[in-house]
Formats: sequence, C-alpha cells, structure tokens
Amino acid sequence: MPTSPDWDLVRRAEGPRAPLADRVASELERGRRDYAPPEVGSDVVSDKVRRVQEDAYNRARLERIADVVLPGEELVEVGCGAGFVAARALAAGAASYRAMDLEASCVRRTGRLLDALGHEDRARSIVEKDLYTLEPGDLDDASLVICSEVVEHVPDPELALETLGRALPEDADLLFTVPLLGRLEQVWGHLSIFTAERLQSMLERAGLEALHVEPLADRWVLVVGHPGGSQRRTARVEQLLAAGSRHPEVTRDEAPPATPPQPTRFDNVPLGSRDVSAVSSSRAAVEVTPPTPDEGSAAATVTAAGSPLPWRRATGGLAISLADVDPVQGVRLELEVDSLADVAAVTVTFPGAASGRSATWTWTPSRRDVQSHRRRTFSLRPGRSITPFAAPRSADLTGARRVEVTLTVRPGRTAHLDLSRIAWIR
Repeated sequence: MPTSPDWDLVRRAEGPRAPLADRVASELERGRRDYAPPEVGSDVVSDKVRRVQEDAYNRARLERIADVVLPGEELVEVGCGAGFVAARALAAGAASYRAMDLEASCVRRTGRLLDALGHEDRARSIVEKDLYTLEPGDLDDASLVICSEVVEHVPDPELALETLGRALPEDADLLFTVPLLGRLEQVWGHLSIFTAERLQSMLERAGLEALHVEPLADRWVLVVGHPGGSQRRTARVEQLLAAGSRHPEVTRDEAPPATPPQPTRFDNVPLGSRDVSAVSSSRAAVEVTPPTPDEGSAAATVTAAGSPLPWRRATGGLAISLADVDPVQGVRLELEVDSLADVAAVTVTFPGAASGRSATWTWTPSRRDVQSHRRRTFSLRPGRSITPFAAPRSADLTGARRVEVTLTVRPGRTAHLDLSRIAWIR
C-alpha cells in the first residue's frame, strides 16, 4: 500500500484551523481554477441551485471526488442530489453511471442534467430507492460506489454504512463524505456529528477497511473504504496521492490535541410541542407569541423602560421548557432579531445546569452584524464558540429545566425576536 489512512490529519483538522490554513487555501484555489461548471441553461439547473452546489467549497469537493474516479469506472451513486457529483465523475472518465435517491425530485434533477450534458449512453438508470433497503447484489455492477453528503442526513449513520458495506461487491470501493467535526452544523438536514473515532468505529462495524482518509476543504472528511478484496485499491490511492501532493504539507511537530468526547446527533424538535413562555427582568416588558401546530415559530417583543442612564438596559425573551426531555449537550436554533442596533446582547442560557451555574452563550452585535441583519442558525454547545457567540469552556447541562433565548435592549428601545426552529444536541 502506498500509505496508510491519514487519521492523524483528520484529528488535526478537528482542532484549531490555523495549522491547515495553507492546505485549505490550496484546495479552494484548485476548485476555483480547475472546476468546469456543467454547460447547461437555467432551465436545467437554476441559479439558486448553482450558488449552493458550485460555491468555493463544493468546487473543491467535486474536484477531489473526481480524483477517486479511475478511467473506465463502473460507478453507482447512492444519494445523487442535484447531479453535480454524477456530472463531474462522468467528466473524469467513468464508463457508466447509475444512481438512486430517496427523493423523487433528486432523481428527476440528476436525470435532466445528465441528459442535457449528452450522457444518456452512460447514465444507465436513476431510480427512487431508500439506502436502508439495499441488499447484496444491488451494487454488483459497481467498481466504485459514491455516497457523498448523505450519511449525515439519515437517522442511523451506523446502520447506513453497515447496509452499504453489506451490499458492496468484494472488488469494489466505497467513497463517502461527512461533515468535519464542528462544520456545517447549521444545516437543518444534518442529523449527526462525526469524529475520527466515530468514523473508525462505523467502518469496523460495516466490515470495511479504510483505504484513504483525509479532511477536505475545512468542511468534510473524505473516506474511501473497501471490503478487503478490491483489485483497484493501489491505483486509486496512487491517483489520490498524486493529486493531493499539489497542496502544502501540514507541519506535524507535535501530536494533535486530543478531541474531547462529543455529542453524536441533532434531534429537531417542533416548537409547537414545547411549553414556551416569557422571561424578563424588572425593567423589560415582554409580549410573547407562542408557537401553534400550524405556525411553528415563537416570537417575543422586548421593550426596555426609558432611562437617561445608558446602562439601564433590560433583558427579556423566550423560555423553552426541557420538561420530559432527555439530557441535552447543547442546542441548535434558527432565529432572527430585528432592530439589532437597539440590542446590546443576545443570550442563550441553560439555567440550573448540574455545574451549579447557568451555561451561557453571549453574542454582542457588532456594526457588521447590524448591517447584515438576517435570519441565522447557530449550533451551541460547551467548549465550541460559534461566531458570533462566545461559549462557556465547559458545562454540564444535566438538570437544566429550560433554555432561555433573550435580548438585552437599550433604554427606551424595542426589539423583536423570532425563533423559528430548534434542535437538541445529544
């Protein structure tokens, strides 16, 4: 084998970004320089889809996926999405392509794109199918199976990879990608958090050996696995290493910092299923619009009493009950604050945590925040500061009775908080 899987580099990427900054910049530059967008009209691929699928990071991802494809490859994709992986893999020399996706809209979009690109002769079939229903024999024509940006969307990633491993032919390889620890957690369709240790455990449970592993563009972990009998593995790794050698080496003078135990999943929660109430200080008047089954968002209007003293601010907002909820390790929430210029701080607090202190995340809006006001998603858990929130270094949230989302409003001013989605991190 040319090299062993680089789990060390993945662990380094899970920590501070600075040590890998030059490598990431090089990956992004390669995507900008080498990626050739499919030449089709907006009637085939909308501008909105392109903005997402062809941003700087996804261009880097698509170019790196192309490095895995060998000439003449018999390719099967599980979870074809909008068809951009298919288009890039066929351009890289795959001899044939077929795919499956749970969503009928993805099946249609991928088929439409490949037809527009003139790949009808190589695109054999694109069908609607659930990953969990794969059986041995379903992938027998494949030399490479690609499952990129799928596993984090399913409810049981371990079972998903085990199902893929069971169906994978002995002489085929599996390429899959998942978000790097701490990245892309604001995406509501993402249900899982992955560490190097979890990925290694998943591969072992699936009966797969890691052929190649690397962090990719500060967003993903790319894994190529095989069941032990692949005849193409040496050529595939050599091709991957040759393409990857263009990027700067990462200095490894010291061992990577140990990654502390991490939560594993996001449980999206209908706000209408929770008890939502007002929380306020003595100087704040708060009006709450609770969620309903039809309208899932909750809102609070916070008005601070007038005062000539600028420090006489007032705090108020929403409290979401944790009654009958299993212990949580954090929260993901989507919120919007209007009149941000009148807000001194946005705070998310878990009162009554086991540490004896409230676990608190604080965002002090900057001038840029005020100017770029919009609805945003934040994934908050102890030990990880997510811009613009500062996080507590550590906190045990066991025993917390509620989570409070509050605004600290300047004297005589009013601000409105809209909380549209929430998920428990576990």
